[in-house]
Order: sequence, then structure tokens, then C-alpha cells
Amino acid sequence: MLRSIASVVTAVSNGLDTACRWLLCTCGIAMAVVTASQVFFRYVLNNSLFWSEELGRVLLIQLTFFGAAVALKAHAHIGLDFMVRNLTENGRKNAALLVQVLSSIFFFVMMWYGFQFAMFLRFQTTATLGISRMIPFLAIPISGTIMLIHSLSCFFEILEFKPHPDSLSQTVHSGCAISPEEENE
Repeated sequence: MLRSIASVVTAVSNGLDTACRWLLCTCGIAMAVVTASQVFFRYVLNNSLFWSEELGRVLLIQLTFFGAAVALKAHAHIGLDFMVRNLTENGRKNAALLVQVLSSIFFFVMMWYGFQFAMFLRFQTTATLGISRMIPFLAIPISGTIMLIHSLSCFFEILEFKPHPDSLSQTVHSGCAISPEEENE
């Protein structure tokens, strides 16, 4: 039963990771085009685009939060492991599980209060784009949800309910589990 749940959570996590990577590519290209256009209009045509700064800020918010979700899945966030390396294999596993539990609590709080904050902003509009301020800030609860799913996937990986790798995932996800090379160090 737990293996099937782990398999589903991992498949959802991998699918969300792929979607986030596509979103990051789209937002990055859009941000580059908006910034280049603003520079061209301001310095060549001497006519500034009044909306470009705000759109750039909205895209940066998306890049930040969804980039954090991709980095979590790829195990690219910084970590301090000098104390954990001196633990036994069981101690390292327990420490990794504790980190995932604490991370999951943080991601749940981020999701919950991020959604409440976004709903608080739903009737306010941005100054130049005229869209609801809720739209850019939905990146907080959505990315919190995605990171919570990634953390659950890593939790199951640590418990060694490892399903077969998903073909959608391009990243080798080896940061959750303790590799044999680390055990020999």
C-alpha cells in the first residue's frame, strides 16, 4: 500500500517538476524579452514602456518561487552536513527524515498563509498592468504545494519506497537517499 502511494507521489512530483521547468523557461525568456524591449524603447526610441518594470517584477516572483521548487527537487539547495556525516547510517537516515518532516511543515505553512495572503489581495489591482495582485502572489501557495509534494516524494525515497524512475524527470534525484559513496567516506 505504501509503495503504491510512494509511486503515485513520486510520479506527481516528477510531473510537477517538468511543468515547473517549462514555466521557468517561459518566464525567463519573457523576462529577457521585456527587459530588452524596455532598454530598446528607452534608449533608442526615447519612449519608455510604462508597464515593463511591473511585468518584470511579476515574472521575477514566478521565477523565484517556482525556481525554488525545481531546486528542491534537484537537491540543489544548500545544506550543512558536517554533523550528519559523523552519524551512523541509521542516524543519517533519521536526520534526513527529520529534515523532510520539518520542511514539509514549513511548506504547508507557506502554502496555507500564502493562499490567505493571495486571497487578501484579490480585490487590489496592480498599478500599470491592471491585473489582480492575487495573480502574482499565487506563486507562493502553488510553489509551497509543489515543494510539499517534492518533500513527500523525498520522504518516501528515504524510507526506500523507491519506484521506477519517471521518464519525465531529467534530473538524477540522488540527494535524498544516502549513496554508497557517502557511506564509505
